[in-house]
Amino acid sequence: MRMEGFLGTRADFIVDTVMITSALLPFLLLIAIFFARNEKYDLHKWSQITLFTVVNLLVIALEADIRFGGINKVIEQSKYYGSETLTIIFLIHLLFAISSTLLWFWLIIVSVRRYPVHFRFPHKRYGIITYIDILLTVITGWMLYAMVFAN
Repeated sequence: MRMEGFLGTRADFIVDTVMITSALLPFLLLIAIFFARNEKYDLHKWSQITLFTVVNLLVIALEADIRFGGINKVIEQSKYYGSETLTIIFLIHLLFAISSTLLWFWLIIVSVRRYPVHFRFPHKRYGIITYIDILLTVITGWMLYAMVFAN
């Protein structure tokens, strides 16, 4: 049974939950970065691991919703369904989503293995690149949401 969403669009509960989480994610990541800047490295590490885990569990729920939850019928109601614009934005979103997930996962693994020894790789630089990649994933995700569920 499909649970109605709470953002006033055609999206269901799972999609709306993913969208709210994605809107909060850049700010939560900034808090995690703040921990590192203030030498609270354990808080930084565990906040990154927790955020990564929660985000990926929500992505799995979203994928299950798309494949098995009947949300495809709602997607097909969009005036942009099948359009070149939607396809291009989706492909760009997919590129950012895959690259940010892989980069974030890699950065966590490498960092956890080396912590607490001084890092010999540019952790901060890769962290900034990952943050920007995640931010672009969020922005393109909201563009998709607006095109598919809010029109």
